[in-house]
Amino acid sequence: MITRREFAAGVVCAGALATPVRPVTASQQKPRTNTLMHVGGDYHSVLGDNIASKQNLEYNLRHGVKHLTAEVKKRPGEGWDVDELRRMRDSCENFGVVLEAIRMDSDYIKLPKGPEREREIDIVAGNIRKSAQVGVKIITYHWELIPSPC
Repeated sequence: MITRREFAAGVVCAGALATPVRPVTASQQKPRTNTLMHVGGDYHSVLGDNIASKQNLEYNLRHGVKHLTAEVKKRPGEGWDVDELRRMRDSCENFGVVLEAIRMDSDYIKLPKGPEREREIDIVAGNIRKSAQVGVKIITYHWELIPSPC
């Protein structure tokens, strides 16, 4: 009776006669770069004081996240603070992270037509201009027809 090891040795030897086996070293293998997708993190998972804190940026980098989406709180009656956006961007860049997007507040959508809604839309337009000033190219928002209790 033939054992598994004897059988496997015979298969390897027989295969070696037909096709030589060449070991592949790590230097011969080239890692593939995925140009279609990258890993991003967002404002739902923040470690530390804010998304641009040293603690949060180090955490994201440990997990391969190099692109972030921030949520910037709106000041009542005003838009985003462009200096705050610059500080966030600079902090991210110091760690090699891209501040890729900002989540926008979408409460203006629910407002009835009128002067208050027009003011809010003007603030939104100003926020978009401010994000462009600091190099953020994506503005996101989430709007629900039926609000969730969360």
